[in-house]
Amino acid sequence: MRRYLSLVPLVLFVVSEIHAACGVERWSVKTGTDPQAPSVDLSTYISSTIYNFYQSTRPASLPSNGRVAPRETTQYRLSATLTKYVRESDSDYHLVIQDSSGRTMIAELPASNCVGVGSPFGTGIAHARAQFDARFTATTSMKTTSTAVTLKGVGFWDFLHGQTGVAPNGIEVHPVLDITFGAASLAPIEADDDGIPDIVWPADMILDDDGGRVHVYRGGDAVGDVLFHGGAVVDDPSIRFLFAGNWTEQDKRAVLAEGRGIDREDKVRDLDRYGVRTFGFRVGAQALSIASGEVMDLDVQRALANAVESGRIQHIDPNVLYVVMLDPSMQASLGGSRDWLSYHSQFHPTELPMRYVVVRGGLDRAAQENAIRASVARALVNPAGDGWY
Repeated sequence: MRRYLSLVPLVLFVVSEIHAACGVERWSVKTGTDPQAPSVDLSTYISSTIYNFYQSTRPASLPSNGRVAPRETTQYRLSATLTKYVRESDSDYHLVIQDSSGRTMIAELPASNCVGVGSPFGTGIAHARAQFDARFTATTSMKTTSTAVTLKGVGFWDFLHGQTGVAPNGIEVHPVLDITFGAASLAPIEADDDGIPDIVWPADMILDDDGGRVHVYRGGDAVGDVLFHGGAVVDDPSIRFLFAGNWTEQDKRAVLAEGRGIDREDKVRDLDRYGVRTFGFRVGAQALSIASGEVMDLDVQRALANAVESGRIQHIDPNVLYVVMLDPSMQASLGGSRDWLSYHSQFHPTELPMRYVVVRGGLDRAAQENAIRASVARALVNPAGDGWY
């Protein structure tokens, strides 16, 4: 495999428009192609408030292709103030709405081309998207406004992953099926020009493709700055390398040797204080089918989900950490950025979380080893990828 020197600084590329995609996680529920979607009565609605949504207890688990009653089987109508909006890499319009007490929650408008044939929500999704486009222009830059809004849509439980404006329990309106606007007291402006930001994120925490936050590794000390965030850890880890694209047997063996040596790193062994078994990592490998060219995080998730659905990956243990090794032909981006060597995250192809690391292709041997070590170590103590802040 051809290698490229890692000493040349990585350049930040904005690639938001080069590779449009649709979402993966619970996508059938979000867009109405799950088996229970026809049971949602769209001829009626319940008037509600953000405060009322806050009172709901978050479910213990969320089915990947099913609904949690009553929130996800009911259409709601609520009025609030639209404060922020952005077009995400999964093509959704991500809206942040707020009540008079400052409570916020998310409402999402999917793109019509991301809605499967036969969805009972399809007409409403297209209608709401057209209503929004007639008033605002959503781009990949977050914009702020202060505009009265009344919307109707179906409740949805999302996984918490650092989304802007998310309700504490993860409840959303997704999809929005109708939206009307009152007078705006603040014309739309770029969020970066709106004074002090709500949260100052560390430089190595960036937006992913569906509005969450992900911790990336850009180089330097691979394991020295690993911090425990106080939540769930991967307590009995196995590492499974997934080789995407063209890899020689020699290069695969080198990667596997690195994987088997991770637990010999003193700083990795120190993670046992947080409940991680750091001796004798079980290491395996297999191929993962991803097309060459532009590769977004959503493409990685889709490839993993397809492998689980087809049975090529038996995903029955949340302690397995999947390390996706991309080849040099794959122009990988995360949330529009290519300024990283590796990152880690998780998603739910089933009710069971799938923890994964992505390592950029084309790195020299030393940079590749550091990228693997850095994101694996961070994933062990913060498997969601966004738990420090």
